[in-house]
Amino acid sequence: MTHAALRPDAATNSFFEGIRSFLIVSLSIFFVLIHIYASVFGSPDSLFFRSLHVNVALFIVLLAKPLGGTSPRWWQRTIDLACLAGVVWVFGYFVVELKTWHLRTIFFRPVDYVTAILFIALILEATRRTIGTILVAICAFFLVHALNADHFGGVFYGPPASLENLLQAVFLDSSGIFGVAVAVMANFVVLFILFGTLLNASGGGEFFTRLAFALFGHRVGGPAKAAVTSSAMMGSLSGSAIGNVLTTGAFTIPLMIRLGYRRAFAGGVEAAASNGGIIMPPVMGAVAFIMAEFLDRPYLEIIMAAIIPALLYFLVIFVTVDTEARKHGLPTMPKERLPRAWALFRRDGYLFLPIVLIVAALIAGYSIVMVAVFVTAGTFAIALIQPRNRLRPTVFADVVEDTARSTVALSVTAAAAGIILGSIYSVGLSFQVAQAATQAADGYLWLLLVLTAVMALIMGLGMTAPAIYLTLVATVIPILITAGIPPIAAHFFAFYYGIISNITPPVALTAYAAAPIARCGPLEIGAQASRLGAACFVLPILFIYEPGLLLEDDLFGIAQVTVTSAVGLVAFALAATGYAFGPMTVWQRLGALLVCFLAIVPEWTTHLAALALAAIVFGANYLARQEAPRVTAASESQDHAAGSAEPSGFLARVARSRIRSEIDGDIGTTNAPEADVETLMEQFSKDPPPQPPAPTRELWVGWGLVCLTALAMLALGDAFAHARQPVIWAAAHLAMAIVLGAVVMVGRAQPTTQDHSVSEPV
Repeated sequence: MTHAALRPDAATNSFFEGIRSFLIVSLSIFFVLIHIYASVFGSPDSLFFRSLHVNVALFIVLLAKPLGGTSPRWWQRTIDLACLAGVVWVFGYFVVELKTWHLRTIFFRPVDYVTAILFIALILEATRRTIGTILVAICAFFLVHALNADHFGGVFYGPPASLENLLQAVFLDSSGIFGVAVAVMANFVVLFILFGTLLNASGGGEFFTRLAFALFGHRVGGPAKAAVTSSAMMGSLSGSAIGNVLTTGAFTIPLMIRLGYRRAFAGGVEAAASNGGIIMPPVMGAVAFIMAEFLDRPYLEIIMAAIIPALLYFLVIFVTVDTEARKHGLPTMPKERLPRAWALFRRDGYLFLPIVLIVAALIAGYSIVMVAVFVTAGTFAIALIQPRNRLRPTVFADVVEDTARSTVALSVTAAAAGIILGSIYSVGLSFQVAQAATQAADGYLWLLLVLTAVMALIMGLGMTAPAIYLTLVATVIPILITAGIPPIAAHFFAFYYGIISNITPPVALTAYAAAPIARCGPLEIGAQASRLGAACFVLPILFIYEPGLLLEDDLFGIAQVTVTSAVGLVAFALAATGYAFGPMTVWQRLGALLVCFLAIVPEWTTHLAALALAAIVFGANYLARQEAPRVTAASESQDHAAGSAEPSGFLARVARSRIRSEIDGDIGTTNAPEADVETLMEQFSKDPPPQPPAPTRELWVGWGLVCLTALAMLALGDAFAHARQPVIWAAAHLAMAIVLGAVVMVGRAQPTTQDHSVSEPV
């Protein structure tokens, strides 16, 4: 034992760390329990449940991300304790005022002022700790503007709101903190995140990656195509672009470099593919659920509308990596070192069943809440009975905690977006900006689209997908709807341009996440990712002029626009690469760009011209094709991109801060050691070893407590406790969570019962 371990401050920090860990585990269990109960039996009063949801999320965030990290100073710990006490005060206020809440719109007392301001401050601080300063700055701007609108100029000028009216709009109104976004998070997003985390812990992530390599690894551009496929499959569940880069990219990026891809291109492939996961149904980074509520349309319609654009996005990436591999003559992966697709599917194909269950339940017409219940229960059953990676109580405890940690960040983001919405609506700013933008465009729709696209891209810098979308709902989307654009096209248009900021320099978060793995400059990776994800720049325009892409047309119109859009986007990808069947001449590249332009112009005559020109351009290229020189993997893998030094400056610091906030750790530097690809391939070519059997005591105690908890929740449901006595209902769940949390902490303290086999959370 070192002398440092004997110092009083070290002992104090250890004590506080133990208390903090226990509270996080217990509150995480409580958070998941109340949402499972609400999904099955119904929720308490909506205001009580949403306030409980937000306040528990705030408490977990403040505990999980303390000031000063694991070694805080006394004043940092004092601030944290004050913030936690503030959360307790706010929730106590909601409990006391539950029955008289409607009176606050008539008479706002001093205690209401204090509580509302404190609640807003706590949300902003939690947002700063999870998302970063950008969203906090946006919230602060709109709050200040609402109180001082008469001191602003241009479209921001107008009558200001009084402090009372502003606080009522933000704190009380349904368009404020407890609006649609928080309602969606509280009602069913938690269960979908639990489903994704359970599936990943059951081997789903590894299965999708191995299946992608089995299908594409031995083909031209195999590792890049496998990276695209695995990121699309995992991203459709997790919605985390950074998470995809740091998990699948840790294997795929070094492998691509080893096989001859340029470092910047390898990082760009993973960054663009991971960002595409956000637009891939069924989850879309939780945006699909929120969008369904704002549009007041069934969730099934939203994800169906998102399918064709997402497939076109990944088609462009697929074509680009294929032509890049053929252009440089890159080698393929040895087929004997890859798993066999059929054998893999026959052994682990049951991991596809939850996806099938989602589709079947939606087609059957079940509500999104029931779909979440079915798919979560089905995944839990699969995790329990599967032979190779059977779920253990200790792993299930980790799954629950990971679910809560992933969800609370989204919940805090939704609450912060409510501050923006409430502030804007309190002074009618959205209508003013929409009118001004429409007048500035002077009747030219294309000019209005350019203006709003730039606004969406700028406002999306450095934020997560839900934060981006919710910010755009209050700012950019009303402009488009005022101009007469159909609501679903307006929402998808803004969302696509908002999330493309993740791969667009200078603040390209996925590029910064890929940089230390690829050992290349993030700006270069961002440039390659932008080229690969170029479909995101074109598709939103098509949403406006070709609504068939969003299934807003008859069957013939949908088929026509899908084919012509695919032709145009592929032509653009080939022109950017400079290679189709062989190297493209200058006139062929210019002709391919013209094909792209003609294909996306919404006229059948230009569509026919595009098809004819495509036949001429690519037919000439096919006739003149020649074999590309083959580049050895060893020589190309030594190509370190110039300028790989890690950039500095404000924007770089913002990007690194956001990534660290999401992964709860340092992302490293661009000088990180090269991954041992041979070791990874050796492990990858072998079947994963079966999980060792769990100790009998762990199974009996763990699953016994789970069964007792389920019976207790069933008793509360039969008694209709959530409606009759919501406070007692919450207290009962908290008591169960504390008992379970204590058991989990005791289990983790025993080295023989610890299990580290759970994968990274989705």
